[in-house]
Amino acid sequence: MNHAWVGPPPHEGSCAVVDGCLTCGDVAVPVKVLEAAEPDAVCEDEHGRRGTVGVELVSPVRAGDRLLVHGGVAISRLERSA
Repeated sequence: MNHAWVGPPPHEGSCAVVDGCLTCGDVAVPVKVLEAAEPDAVCEDEHGRRGTVGVELVSPVRAGDRLLVHGGVAISRLERSA
């Protein structure tokens, strides 16, 4: 499984981050699902950077879902924004 982002990885730079990984304490990044697929989905962060994210832990997903991503893997769902 190769999770690649266009531009810097979502955990670097000026991305807004929320919460942290319970295992390693590193940051997690909120993203929006653009194209739902399994085991990966195309997602976009708040800065417009796109990439694939592993969604096995939170599947099924659909376009518009908001996920919390750590290390290229969705670890949680976020509530939909209005």
